[in-house]
Amino acid sequence: MADYKELEEALGLVENLCTADQVQNLLRAHRGEEQVRITAESKEDLIRRNLRSALEARSVTLDSVFSLIRQAEENGDQHVFYFRAKHKNLSEAMNLEFFAKHLWGTSWEKQISQFPAIRLKPNDFRYADLHRPSAKKPKDWLLKIYGHSVITRATGKVEQRGQNTFWREFIEEPLRIVLIARWNNPDLLELRVQRNESRRRMEGWLQQIWSMLKPGLIPDQFEEWDLSKVAAQLILQQEKNQKTYEFRDASVVDGRGGVHAKFQADSDTGNLWSSEETKEAIKRYMEAKSACDALAITWLSNPKGLPQNDLRTMLGARRRNEMVVPGHCSPGDLDHVTDQLRQTRR
Repeated sequence: MADYKELEEALGLVENLCTADQVQNLLRAHRGEEQVRITAESKEDLIRRNLRSALEARSVTLDSVFSLIRQAEENGDQHVFYFRAKHKNLSEAMNLEFFAKHLWGTSWEKQISQFPAIRLKPNDFRYADLHRPSAKKPKDWLLKIYGHSVITRATGKVEQRGQNTFWREFIEEPLRIVLIARWNNPDLLELRVQRNESRRRMEGWLQQIWSMLKPGLIPDQFEEWDLSKVAAQLILQQEKNQKTYEFRDASVVDGRGGVHAKFQADSDTGNLWSSEETKEAIKRYMEAKSACDALAITWLSNPKGLPQNDLRTMLGARRRNEMVVPGHCSPGDLDHVTDQLRQTRR
């Protein structure tokens, strides 16, 4: 059993990251075992009383709780940056053992035996986990990095103190940072950073991942995967894929004149393809070999497969190789989206 501090940190992460339904599903899998209760008056009671009791009785393992945390941290509410391996021989060699050996040398097995780690290193970054995220894709791996920093944030409180003097309140608060490098076989490296109001902060986190991938991987081995061409094909192929995805917003660039045109639905749940005129206008841009530099796309739920729920994404938010996933999603949903992008690329 974990020590008291590790247990408290794990329960705190579950409380912050996981839904009550996810916790109840974990407990439900052990229904009838000692100290396992499914219902609770609140989410806090569900975690701090029910889950704790089940852990202390060893009816639920700490590993299963770590798995719950993994699922929440690793799936969504992220900016995903796609990179393609330049050389086929690197792609063919890139399994977990190959990467770990190049990152940590001969001590790689000792290093990964300490994972997962959930404690933070004050004002610094540390390796937290390396594992295979998908049993169906044994060559895939996911490296997780935890960071910690203290940030200054405006609370929004403003007071007038004197005729021409105003006081604005700022507070310092700790920020838990989760960074991910995900090898998606056969040829894609995904660097994922959590969403944040500071673009500059996120760009710094992206560089932090690259610095911690060395010497296992270096930027010169990869090229950015330009999603603008994929987005253009998604638009042209939408009519035959109406059950797979739909669009809310699109930004296109006339390749001949460099003119930008933006198309926006009138609500968050709007669909650009519900207007025949809008559909034809966007298609004309794409058929004229124009580029789509931003596309808000909803991947529609599939009762018989993935995604489990509608999943909204934005392609090309600031970079051509960037996808934004604004909310958490179920394990496998992001891989489904990546597979769809790959198929469109072909």
